[in-house]
Amino acid sequence: MNHAQQEVAEPVRRLVFAVDESYCLPLTVAWLSLRRTNPELADRLRIDVLYEELSDTAADRLRRHADLLRLQVTLRPVSLEPIRYPTGFGGANANYLRLVIPEIYRDCDKLLYLDSDLVIRGDLEGLLGTDLGGAPIGAVRDPLNPLVGRGRALPGWSKLGIPAEREYFNSGVLMIDPLACRSERLFERALAFIASHPEHIRLWDQDALNWAAEDRWHRLNPRWNVFPVSALLRTPWVRYTTEDVTPLDALDRLEEEAAVLHFASPAKPWKGLLPECPSAVLYEKLLDAVRKADHQLAADLR
Repeated sequence: MNHAQQEVAEPVRRLVFAVDESYCLPLTVAWLSLRRTNPELADRLRIDVLYEELSDTAADRLRRHADLLRLQVTLRPVSLEPIRYPTGFGGANANYLRLVIPEIYRDCDKLLYLDSDLVIRGDLEGLLGTDLGGAPIGAVRDPLNPLVGRGRALPGWSKLGIPAEREYFNSGVLMIDPLACRSERLFERALAFIASHPEHIRLWDQDALNWAAEDRWHRLNPRWNVFPVSALLRTPWVRYTTEDVTPLDALDRLEEEAAVLHFASPAKPWKGLLPECPSAVLYEKLLDAVRKADHQLAADLR
């Protein structure tokens, strides 16, 4: 046996995104932030992009950006269960695509799901190596809806018998153990909840997952999913009503230390809707670099 055969195989690191046509631009911004902040890890990561429908133009653009950034990307078409998915308040069917993950990754012991409306600032190895302690998923408590009874999430929660003080997680950053999820039927029960109780869905897949998890989820360090709250409070979409749960100055400090900045809410920076703040400046720089790359890619095709 030679030296190469004796080497222990490095574990596969898998990262999953889910998009529709409208989120392809921010996805490439997220990829650029990954390449810049995690250059060695980016070489080893296997990245999948789940989608229901993408135009040839959008798919070709994603492939060109993946090649430009030297990322191992696979575009993976998937089909959702044939039920009605609530998409009010700015949602889309793509919000629910993560719910198929445990079934399609049956050979994977653990993976990281990320929303596309974020930028990576820290070393993802620390997140990928998280021990979930037997829990099916790991997540961060939602900064704007930290408790079921203290936010806009899960309308009618009391009728469902959920305690008001139960912590509520954000599903934009999820460490997932597919085997544990299948064993506990977590995502399967979330889909059943959507089908039978659409009136209790406001924050899309996130509400369903929080109901199905029944508080059985591993608490990740908050720095792995940080909202630019200081700027969001200057938009018409966000009001902060849980100062007694998490003081605003604590959220401001967390924004400075964020390993992952998540641009949740309708105030999307690529649409110019996020008020000026350090997080918006960072996003604008990355977005500008992506747009310049788009121009160069277009020129190369002519």
